[in-house]
Amino acid sequence: MRHRAIVPAYLLAAAVAAGCGSGATTNCKAPPDRALLLAVREHADEIQLPDGPDKGNAGRLTISACQTSDAEATATMTVFGLRDDSTRDIRHGMKLQVKNGKWVVTGDAHTRRCQPGRGSQEFSSAKCR
Repeated sequence: MRHRAIVPAYLLAAAVAAGCGSGATTNCKAPPDRALLLAVREHADEIQLPDGPDKGNAGRLTISACQTSDAEATATMTVFGLRDDSTRDIRHGMKLQVKNGKWVVTGDAHTRRCQPGRGSQEFSSAKCR
């Protein structure tokens, strides 16, 4: 019986946690400010991505943003297919604020998903082996 109550509670918590950046518009300004998206993309340039002629789909990234006010926002950027022995994908959860008229990243908490057999297959803050 207890298991039946836990599953709906877990699903509700997951839906709430997904909120901003997942396409949900709760508390988000729609659409996000173009300058905000450019600031997130610029931050991506600071992150080492696989390159070269044979990179294929390695280093593909997705960005979603939630502008909660004229001066604050959150964004999620996920980099897929890292060419690393232990880490498969990495996700950056960013906080942004307008400072001196420009969007800047004020926080970046990242999690990783490990290669099979090297650690968590879900995004986690735990290091891969």
